[in-house]
Order: sequence, then structure tokens, then C-alpha cells
Amino acid sequence: MADKIGVVNGLRGVAILMVVLHHLFIPYAGSAPLHPGQLDRDGIFAAFIANAWLGVQIFFVLSGFVLYLPYRLGRRKTLRFSDFSSFYLHRAQRLLPLYYIVVFVSLALHAQSAVGSRGWYLEAGGLISTLFVFSPHGFMPPSNIVLWSVGVEIWFSLLFPFLLLAIHRWGIGTVVVATLTASMVFIIIGASIPIANVGSFRPFTSGIFGSCYEFVLGMLACHLYVRRLENRQRLASSLLTLLSALPLAVLGLYLSHYASWLMVRVLGGMLFSFSFSLFLLGSLFAGRLLRSLLENWPMQLLGCMCYSIYAWHGIVMSEMIPPQTSLLAHTIRLLAPFALLVLGLSALSYRYIEFGHRRDWKVLFLIKEADVHPRNAAGDLLPRNEKAPEKIHPSAPCACLR
Repeated sequence: MADKIGVVNGLRGVAILMVVLHHLFIPYAGSAPLHPGQLDRDGIFAAFIANAWLGVQIFFVLSGFVLYLPYRLGRRKTLRFSDFSSFYLHRAQRLLPLYYIVVFVSLALHAQSAVGSRGWYLEAGGLISTLFVFSPHGFMPPSNIVLWSVGVEIWFSLLFPFLLLAIHRWGIGTVVVATLTASMVFIIIGASIPIANVGSFRPFTSGIFGSCYEFVLGMLACHLYVRRLENRQRLASSLLTLLSALPLAVLGLYLSHYASWLMVRVLGGMLFSFSFSLFLLGSLFAGRLLRSLLENWPMQLLGCMCYSIYAWHGIVMSEMIPPQTSLLAHTIRLLAPFALLVLGLSALSYRYIEFGHRRDWKVLFLIKEADVHPRNAAGDLLPRNEKAPEKIHPSAPCACLR
């Protein structure tokens, strides 16, 4: 089990809120008026909604951080075939049960073709294989578009042990540079291939080929974090790291939207992920104020349940607030019952599907304290063999999604 850090769970909570709000309100925040009650497209909230899909990129960076942490600490190793198989088994048990349950529910409720037809088999095959390449809508499965990022997460899990071997042989700096370069090439190629009604070849721009660098940036943040812990140093420049992340994120968003050259737009998107990696690193050593905003119980709990929330919210939204809904007031009126239903369903899914093997449900929901890996009084992980002076709430092991 990977080490659990409250700040990471809090950032997951922020990311899942971003994604859910994006899906709820993006029909009213388009570039042109589409519905009565359209949000002011120049307003702050509309701008936030239009870019809140970046919560998926945040999930990918956090996922790389969390997966790499126990290996960077030396508590796990992946240098033999037996290590590969145990890692794959663990990740399969973690990701696949909920994924396939949601796949079958999605096909039963929202399949775009009649059961037994060629289109249905293509859609089902894309979902079951996590490839999605047969979808006429591009890389997003039409019966439940949010599942594309779970597929990317699964494919990164397959790739992860090989990245560990590459880091062991060539060092993380070389792996980061190589991954950034390869992802950039795939994104540029994918963006240069026009696809009718889609715009680009999304298996390259959005799939593991174009998204792998985000996970690797999370691994780089983890490497720097652990190195500070091993040197027993707090990040004295954590405020500077946080402050530098903000303008870099703004610059990245600006370039990705408005740059004239494709390569510069691609660099802008990468710059945003890099800026979040900086923000993550700074947050882990930040003062009490920022940590209290991220480590409060509701935000951490949302982060712990993020996989279930992500997996179910699209289905519930399609049932309660169908795509043809044209009134913003109607969506706002259904917001409270939608949130209650998603949270209730996600809590059951989190408890009985994700962690049905865990007996103590109070630990899962952060109600009961439990012993975890050693930490100091500030909540930072201590080096191995050093005792912790206090107990803290654990954060249940979550799969980052996206």
C-alpha cells in the first residue's frame, strides 16, 4: 500500500470537484450562447468551468506521485518478474472491479447502438479493452465519456514497472526528458490528423501516448520530495515554489489556447502539468494555512472516494440531468439531489467494491485514527527506521483518475 498523505488526498478532492463541475456546467459556458441562461462567457466562473477538465491532468500527476512513492522510499522493488506480477495483480484488484461494473451499467443504460448490433459490439469491445478506438466519437466512449481516463490509468499501470527499470538504469532525469519528448511528438502527430466531428486523433493526443508525461512529472515531484526527506530538510523555498507555479500555470493555459503554432500550444499544455507538479511539491512542505485547506476531513474524504465519484457521476448526471436539458436553472435546481445521490452511491461503491476486503470502515472514511507510516509533527513522512511522535488520520489508498 502506498503511503498516504493528507495534502495529496486534498488535491484529489479539488480535482474531482473540478471535473464534476466541468461536466455539469460546460453546456452553459461555451464560446457562443447555446442555451437560455447561458453563463457569461467572459466571467470568472465560466472561464473556470471551461478549463476545469484540467482536473484530469491533476489526477494523472498525483497518480504518478502516489505509485512511485513506495518505490522511491525503497519499501517496494520492481526488478524481477515476480515483482512485476505482484504489482499487476495489485493494480488489477484496485482498478478493474469498479471499472467493469461501471462499464456494464453504462452499456445497459446508455449504449448508443441496439444490443447485438455491430455498433454495440464495437462500443462494448472498446470499453472492455480500454482502447476506445472504435468509437465514432473519438477516444471518448459515448455511453460514458469519463471512462477514457480510467483506461489511460490502466495503461499507465501496465507501463509503470518498465519506467521503474528505466529509472534504475538511466536515472529519473533522462526518463523525464525522454517521456516529455515522446509525448510531445505523439500529441503533435495526433493533433495534425483531422478527424471529422472530433478534431484530432485522440488516442494520440489524449491516450497514454500523449498523457504519459503527466504521470512521469508526478514521479519527478515524488523523487524531489523524498530527496528532501532523506536530507532531513524542509523546503525553505516552498512559498517561492508555490508562487512560481501560479504564473507558469497561467502562461501554460494562455499558450495552449491562443498560441499560433501547434508546438507552442502543446508546450503550453505541458507547462500546466509542470506547474501543478511544482504546486504539489510546494504544498507538501507548505505552512499550516494551505495544509489546513487541503487536509480538512471533507476535502480528504472526497479525495479518498474520487475513483468512485468519477466513475459514477457521469451515469447519474445522464439520468438526472440529460444532455438535452436547456435551462441553467434546471441544472442548478437538481444540483443538491444530484450531489447527494452521487455521494451516497460513491460511498457504497468505495466501501464495498473498492475496499470490500477492508474490515474497518471507519478507517476508510477517516473517522478512526490508525497507525500509518512514520511522520513528523508537521505531517511529513520520516525516513525509514525513524519513529513517529504521533498518530494521524490515514488516507485510504485511492486510484488517481482522472
